[in-house]
Amino acid sequence: MNRIHQFLFANALLLTATFTPIESQAEVIDSSAQGFTLEFKQTVNASITDVYNGLTDDIGQWWLDDHTWFGEGKNMNLDAVAGGCFCEIFGDSQVQHMQVAMVTPNQFIRLLGGLGPLQGEGVTGVMEWRLTQIDDASTELTVFYRVGGYTPNDLSQWAPAVENVLQQQMSAMKTFVE
Repeated sequence: MNRIHQFLFANALLLTATFTPIESQAEVIDSSAQGFTLEFKQTVNASITDVYNGLTDDIGQWWLDDHTWFGEGKNMNLDAVAGGCFCEIFGDSQVQHMQVAMVTPNQFIRLLGGLGPLQGEGVTGVMEWRLTQIDDASTELTVFYRVGGYTPNDLSQWAPAVENVLQQQMSAMKTFVE
């Protein structure tokens, strides 16, 4: 593991120890040196349309600054169409975090790619945000993320940190939408 990856991994582990979300129960479904799968559900006290809009149109208003390449969540945007970009744009500096593969408005978004430092590991992933209406004023959000591919580093070590960061992000979205 090179020095940059060691630094990023150490910071991810520190975040895992520092920020323990309490609003949802996450589960690392499986993990190995070649990849991992995680999933968690979260109830959001808002309509399914408000949650969908929060995940898409408003992502730059709640994405946490600590989990960006350029230090400001407001630079995040998600073009929720097939082939669209989940990108961070800071002037001439740009990052494609993931690419949109499938969208069913107010129900489902599938994104492809490796988030954060996983992008530099030579692996990829599939993330799904599934929305289920509980009633007019509440929605269940299911977050699923599977990462795999070749890297000389043990991906199972990344699973808890990635799961924790995703929980932090969705907790921030929940607070924004509610």
